[in-house]
Amino acid sequence: MTTWRARHDEAVRKQEAAQQAYQEATDERARALLAGVDELGSQTAVAKELGVKTPSVNQAIRAYQRKTSQK
Repeated sequence: MTTWRARHDEAVRKQEAAQQAYQEATDERARALLAGVDELGSQTAVAKELGVKTPSVNQAIRAYQRKTSQK
């Protein structure tokens, strides 16, 4: 039987791993969107191709650019 502290620590480890995986996927998506802009010429064209609203494409790209410009 594990202690409550061991279960807590394991849950924290899992949360941290999930957060890291989420961040990596978010960055990958933004880089793909940027490649789409390069290929199609605009964020609007990318959004139309994906069937999403332009602001969602813009927001993902801007968040990634802010993150990478801080490094």
